[in-house]
Amino acid sequence: MKNRNITGIVLAVIYCVVLFEILTDAPPGEAPNNPLWVYAMIPLGAVVIISLFDYVIKFDFFKKKK
Repeated sequence: MKNRNITGIVLAVIYCVVLFEILTDAPPGEAPNNPLWVYAMIPLGAVVIISLFDYVIKFDFFKKKK
């Protein structure tokens, strides 16, 4: 496996969970009323975050260099 940036993966997972909770939040007894393209933002945002940390930022909080 390629050396992946652990910080980007952790932030992408947190992003997915938080965005899912925000999108599925609705008043009691009602279904969430969002268009389908809004739910496509979950995986697209995760890919963007991981790509930014792998290729642009290149800072990994979890891997310390000796």
